[in-house]
Amino acid sequence: MADTSKPPHNPHDRFFRSAMENHAVAEEFMQHYLPKKISAALDLGSLKLEHDSHLDSALRETVSDLVYRCQLAGQPAYLAVLVEHHSSPDPHMPVRIGHYLFGMLTKQLKQRPKEPLAPVHALVFYHGRQTPYPYSMDLADCFEDPLGLMETLFQGPIPLVDVNQLDDEALKQQQWIGLVARVLKHIREPHIDPYLMEWLRDCASFDEHSRQQLDFIATLLNYVVGTGNVIDLDQLIEESHRLPQPIGDTFMTIATQLEARGEARGEAKGKIEGKIETARNLLQEGADPQFVAKVTGLSIDDVKRLQNHAE
Repeated sequence: MADTSKPPHNPHDRFFRSAMENHAVAEEFMQHYLPKKISAALDLGSLKLEHDSHLDSALRETVSDLVYRCQLAGQPAYLAVLVEHHSSPDPHMPVRIGHYLFGMLTKQLKQRPKEPLAPVHALVFYHGRQTPYPYSMDLADCFEDPLGLMETLFQGPIPLVDVNQLDDEALKQQQWIGLVARVLKHIREPHIDPYLMEWLRDCASFDEHSRQQLDFIATLLNYVVGTGNVIDLDQLIEESHRLPQPIGDTFMTIATQLEARGEARGEAKGKIEGKIETARNLLQEGADPQFVAKVTGLSIDDVKRLQNHAE
């Protein structure tokens, strides 16, 4: 039997899952992105991350899931956060989410066949390349249904947060989960260094200075430096000396570990820098962004960011 508890093996998923295991991050996520009716009735102190997954093999190819058991209006409930990392959004995602939710309900039914079921709620957190998310999250829109027979099957669309559409200034007001969202939003930038220093300075302003905070920073650093386009790690290390000591020390520890792997990444990093430089030169000569993307292998979004920055 397939192990359905394993999430997709990619760095985006590992970062988000690790961040959401931090109770402070999970609490802020629920406060900011759940419907107000739910967040107002949610006992945040009761949030407990479950180890079971309810993904079938088809859905597991494109998303991962985090399921929290909690108290909602004083009664047991389950909140599922499904994370879509896939570059090609799924037009039938509402059908798949419906199947997922009923899988959760079916499992409850098997465990407690004669008891009322605990309510379930799912939210999709998306940070794929294509944005805004191109498909409706309303189940009724998945059908050729001239009579509207499916419109009342689920009342209203499934909630979705397209992190690419969130305003950075608004996210800065959310502290923990806002920082997670900003990292995922900008992780594909062609030059991640200035973003990383900004994020670390924001971490220094957090109200809470604890082991939990330093663990979160370590998770962030491992993800950004290991996955993002870091151009000058030595310069980042130099700048880290101006950060508060616990944060600077954490950065130095992670940087030292990553420098040990630096030679293996050096060649790939050089290729990225070369692509960026070639793209800049072509854009300066007036080349079409689509042509530049084709020639360099950079994404069209990255080329347009370089173009906007130059302008």
